[in-house]
Amino acid sequence: MDFEDTETAGDASTPVKDTAEVVGQCEQNKRRQTDGMVKKRKPIRPSTSRADIYVTRERRRFSSHLRRARKLLLERNYPFITIHGLGAAIQHAISLANAVKASLGGQVTMEVSTDSVTLFDDLIPQNDTDDISTQMRQNSAIHIQMALLPVVRSQIFSKSH
Repeated sequence: MDFEDTETAGDASTPVKDTAEVVGQCEQNKRRQTDGMVKKRKPIRPSTSRADIYVTRERRRFSSHLRRARKLLLERNYPFITIHGLGAAIQHAISLANAVKASLGGQVTMEVSTDSVTLFDDLIPQNDTDDISTQMRQNSAIHIQMALLPVVRSQIFSKSH
């Protein structure tokens, strides 16, 4: 079967990119290759409050995060909590927010926002003659703000006072 140099979409014909050109563009977008070690720095966190819960990929902390979220909303009278997840922990943050919502019978509001966070890596060369360099990369993040419904909140805290 012969392939032509153009694809036809309706009436217009669009040139097909050469495979070498596409591979070259992908190579330019990849992170720099190094013969040394890449040391990933911890993400820079904005100032935090006690109502912020940072979720990681560690599943063993899930139940403690769930208890803490419930305690902040139900016992400590926080107006809202914020669950943060970065990169691969986004799925865990969403699971935690859904678990909090389910454990409270759906009586919470959730506001979700996403953004990209700039992370920094140190590139440490194998030989001592080269200098340590730094590279920047972007990673996705999610922030889930949760609050009890006003009716539920007033019922809980009017009983305790």
